[in-house]
Amino acid sequence: MAAILRIPEKSGKDILLVSKVAKSDVKVESGDKITLQAGSDIIDGPATIAKYLVSKNKPELLGNDKLEQAQVDEWISFSTVSIRNAAKKEVIANIEKKLNEHLKSTTYIVGNHLTLADILIFGLLQPYTKNIKAASCPNVLRWFDLIQNTVVKANNLLEVFPLLEINLDDVPEPVAPVKEKAGDKKDTKKDTKKDTQAENKKDEAKSTENKPKKEKKKAEKKPAVAAVESDQPVVSRLDIRVGYIKSCKKHEGADSLYVEEIDVGEAEPRTIVSGLVRWYPVEEMEGRYVLVLANLKPASMRGVKSFGMVLCASAPDGSKVELLGPVDTSAVKPGDRVYIEGQEGEPEKTLNPKKKYWETVQPELKTDDNLIAHYGDKPLLIKSTSGKAIQCKVASVKNGGIK
Repeated sequence: MAAILRIPEKSGKDILLVSKVAKSDVKVESGDKITLQAGSDIIDGPATIAKYLVSKNKPELLGNDKLEQAQVDEWISFSTVSIRNAAKKEVIANIEKKLNEHLKSTTYIVGNHLTLADILIFGLLQPYTKNIKAASCPNVLRWFDLIQNTVVKANNLLEVFPLLEINLDDVPEPVAPVKEKAGDKKDTKKDTKKDTQAENKKDEAKSTENKPKKEKKKAEKKPAVAAVESDQPVVSRLDIRVGYIKSCKKHEGADSLYVEEIDVGEAEPRTIVSGLVRWYPVEEMEGRYVLVLANLKPASMRGVKSFGMVLCASAPDGSKVELLGPVDTSAVKPGDRVYIEGQEGEPEKTLNPKKKYWETVQPELKTDDNLIAHYGDKPLLIKSTSGKAIQCKVASVKNGGIK
């Protein structure tokens, strides 16, 4: 039985493009959200689906080596956070600054060849073609023209993705002016100091003062673009740690909630509220190693403030909810960090709800047939004190979403 790819009518063009370029034999149907049904398995999350589609027929689109694969993953994360899940103003800013700056020195997004990052981002930029202007993002315009000709036109997909008329003769050269402006700002500042100290000429002072003021305004805009933020894999912004439940009791104001005291490697245990009364008795909660999302904004739950969330996997049919924990509890301690190989980074102190980092990552979190927790196609690993990477698992839930 052929796999079924379900895509909403008004979105999901990027995934449709991936399936066409990968020469996938999946059957495409309309649906409420992007999902892929492969046999009895339901695959959620656009990034996971895209990787699955190309891995079958065109694995080279995922990168030719580990370095390229890590870079492809980073740009896929960027596409999810900064384009798919971002507001229009943020998307345009990310196109003009982050993407345009990156493409200044490279033909494709990763390496010297087409990758899944190019295809996904090209597909996601379709609603924003009116905003891709020569004056503000010339490098994106060149790249866009390359992809539409080598991918869309070459694969006869013009009915779905009409060509954007681009006159490359109108595209200015952005590299030299940007560098010269940065140098000019420093030089003019130095010259201004020399002039004001040497002689008090009003005309020179006005001309030298006016120029830096104009340039300063432009210079101040650049730091506002979160280039460093966009470079960091979004999953690394989550502070997921090993926790140890020291005590557990029922919430006095809610029969379905537990109030736990969990050691996460800090001076004092954290109070965390969880809706697990239906799934675990108190005695199975206490003295248990779990995984805790530790940098959520504290939230009050029926009068008790909760300082984190324990991670669980839910069966696809909703029949089970199981706590995640280390495969080998003897090799870990409370506070050990969870990471994804090739996507490491410093977590946020507190996740900004407006950035929707958790909402972006969560659809890609799942357990596999062997009960091991994964983010996309990579396992969740714990950094143990011995240096050994410890995997995370559940008791029996296969192919379950994690949240």
